[in-house]
Amino acid sequence: MTTLIDAGTAVIKCEDGNHTLALTDRELTAERLIKTSRKHSFDPDVDVDWDAPPVPGLYYGPPEASSLYETELWDGLTEDQRIELTRQEVSSLASFGIWSELALMQILVQHAYRVRYDSNDFAYALTETADECRHSMMFGRMVRTFGLTTHRPRALEYNAIKALGSFHDPMLMFAATLVIEEFTDAMQRAAFPDERVQPLVRQVSRIHVIEEARHIKYAREELKRQVAKSSATRRKLTAARLAWGMSGIVTRNLVHPSAYAAVGLDPGLARRTAASSPHRQATLQWASRKSMAAFEEVGFLDGRARKIWQKSGFLAQDASPSR
Repeated sequence: MTTLIDAGTAVIKCEDGNHTLALTDRELTAERLIKTSRKHSFDPDVDVDWDAPPVPGLYYGPPEASSLYETELWDGLTEDQRIELTRQEVSSLASFGIWSELALMQILVQHAYRVRYDSNDFAYALTETADECRHSMMFGRMVRTFGLTTHRPRALEYNAIKALGSFHDPMLMFAATLVIEEFTDAMQRAAFPDERVQPLVRQVSRIHVIEEARHIKYAREELKRQVAKSSATRRKLTAARLAWGMSGIVTRNLVHPSAYAAVGLDPGLARRTAASSPHRQATLQWASRKSMAAFEEVGFLDGRARKIWQKSGFLAQDASPSR
């Protein structure tokens, strides 16, 4: 059950007690984000040094973020193979990012279609859509600069998300946006200051982190508004659907099987090794901690959803995110 106290506050009643949400004005939030966009936007064509050659001996991502780090398979790789694996995995993450941002663009256009066309909210939704267009082109160019090619997800997931773009379910869609954006943001925040990582990857990561911060803010505030006007039953069902769908999509598509084959590993064995790795599970939980905290705040870990996230490894069995 949700109780609206006033225009700026809502109380969400959950099994672990009441959650009080501070609701921001949609138009004021959009106006602030538009101003930030004007000050802190980039043109990847000129703000990334695409012609600089790769630096010998540097990784393409922090080695600790590799899916096989601290496993016997990682220990058996040469240093050159480890560097190559990070190149392949960063390319896989970029491919996943492109696919996710295409889905987000559908969400933003669906949202913009339903609001006043002279509103700040409409203007910001289109501003963010333009950001995501640049990001997708930037990720694609990075992969091409690596000498690799992008990958689509499996046919089932590719077509499911394509079909989902035909429906408008803002609570589910903005929650899904947070899962992906907070995850990739965490990975890239670790990459861009790391001097062990290739300069090109650091430049791309820095641009994405700075611009993505306002996207995350927009999704968080919109999710709160959607939850505030929703029934407890709908909120719990949506949260469970999100946990079931997104946990599988993320784990299956972060690393393409070809990444393992490129360094001489059996893809099936490598996937099983990564899935059972305590370090990999800790990495998933670390990268998802902010989205899980946001879900805790709005009651999206109330009931079945919490167990699904825990079973999938995104949330520790004995831990609850702090609000």
